[in-house]
Amino acid sequence: MVKILDCTIRDGGHLNNWHFSDEVVFATYNAAQKSGIDYFEIGYRNFFSSKDKGKYYRCTDEILHFIKSDISCKLCVMADIGKANIDSFCVYDLNNTPVDTVRIAVYPDKLNEAFDFCSKLFDKGYDVFLNLMAISRFEETHYQILNNWNRKNILKALYFADSFGSLYPSDIPVIADKLQNLGYKNLGFHSHNNLQLAFANTIKAIECGVDIVDATVYGMGRSAGNLPIELLTAYLNKNGIKKFSQEAYLALIEKYYVDLFNEYHWGYNVPSFASGLFDIHPNYTKSLATEDFEQLFDYAQKVHQKCPVHFDKQSLEKILN
Repeated sequence: MVKILDCTIRDGGHLNNWHFSDEVVFATYNAAQKSGIDYFEIGYRNFFSSKDKGKYYRCTDEILHFIKSDISCKLCVMADIGKANIDSFCVYDLNNTPVDTVRIAVYPDKLNEAFDFCSKLFDKGYDVFLNLMAISRFEETHYQILNNWNRKNILKALYFADSFGSLYPSDIPVIADKLQNLGYKNLGFHSHNNLQLAFANTIKAIECGVDIVDATVYGMGRSAGNLPIELLTAYLNKNGIKKFSQEAYLALIEKYYVDLFNEYHWGYNVPSFASGLFDIHPNYTKSLATEDFEQLFDYAQKVHQKCPVHFDKQSLEKILN
């Protein structure tokens, strides 16, 4: 049976710099528990460039003291390779930390660093997910590196992320088969909605046997946002997976997330569409503020060809100048 990871606070934090109130975080976790959700990703545990970012960007054990992990809805944090430090994770013990699962996010050029981080976390006793960001930009050399790793078995799941919302449903089985053929049997999928395909892509992932899929409350997330978790749970419930429900999420939306939406306005727009269409980081198209859409698309095409997969302001400035 497919599992669901609620990443509302972690991904939604890109909109408000992770300045969520403890009340909203606790209420969202409570809704996840009531709805039968398997994992709750409460934020990042990053320290690089943390200026002006709220505490759910850092998510130390001290910060999370008010949360009690529930075995039925495990607490998760994400750590970005290059922004996180292994020393910020204690040896796993529920008396010391409410976090029992860590997801490591990596771009294709830093896979070996991610493998080392995953191994150290596993040796400390954590369940570990490896999250391949920008899977649409992986090349054969990157897949070969994945193939050569000799500790694949330590992962609870290998995630592939549609980071720029550029994938189509027909892409999902191709990627899933490729990763499984490399020896990664348990897979996860993270969608974005730049081309309005987060729901369709996630359904296709479930049909392909992906073990864990992501969603967020009201679709809250970077750029065009994510798959709404209340939509996913309703779909699964209607199709016979009665473990999940959406009533608690609907009440949560009315109490908190309508106001958050009115303040931060995530969702589909022209820059997010261009990000998905040209398969580039949404911060590039967000930075290319222009009402000349022909010019926007021209810049976006140049970004795809000349800029790094991750957002790099200096590379963008070279194109603009």
